[in-house]
Amino acid sequence: MPYRLLAFDYDETVAMHGVIGSEAEAALAAARGAGWKLALVTGRPHEELLGLCPQIPLFDLVIDENGGVLYLPATGAIEELAARPDGRLRESLARRGIEFFAGRVVTITRRPHERDVLDIIHQHGLALDTFCNRYAVMVVPRGTDKATGLRAGLARLGVAPRDVIAVGDDANDLAMLRVAGLRVAVANAIDAVKAEADVVLTRPNGEGMAEFIHERLLKRPESLAAARRPG
Repeated sequence: MPYRLLAFDYDETVAMHGVIGSEAEAALAAARGAGWKLALVTGRPHEELLGLCPQIPLFDLVIDENGGVLYLPATGAIEELAARPDGRLRESLARRGIEFFAGRVVTITRRPHERDVLDIIHQHGLALDTFCNRYAVMVVPRGTDKATGLRAGLARLGVAPRDVIAVGDDANDLAMLRVAGLRVAVANAIDAVKAEADVVLTRPNGEGMAEFIHERLLKRPESLAAARRPG
């Protein structure tokens, strides 16, 4: 089996409505018990994620804030992979009366405010990138995304990107999927993610992830080895 690590997006991939269910949790534990390394790669702010996800200790690596923060649950080590945001973005959002969520690195607001965010970035010439999913706009320092964060984490673990199976559902997962050796989309993924996936699951979010682990990863690993990307 050429792969060593499973990297999951959080919302609507391993979790549903912000919660990892019992079926998904059992599957993660089974994979870990079989010797797999596990990574969680999410846009969620770091402190929010820690309060939301009691299953964090199951993961060898957590990349949150859309690539901006690296966390190693086993040791508690945390590293900000990008500079803290320019205060002008958050100040401008507040002046416009736009609600936002402030992480260590990421700034998040609702999807309807994407145009306001882009206007503020342009107005002040801010070196920031925006990433959207179905519901949110995530703003991070330029050059930061789930791929850069995952690469940094993999370097800490001594795992090559091509030895990773990445699972996602939304547009901000594409960067992570593109660096992985095998790309997997849950059944509820958007069409753009399914189009780039090597494997599209038949069940949604945590249910699909659990089925993938039990029925393919652990029972029929040869079916995944055959799908390995060259290079």
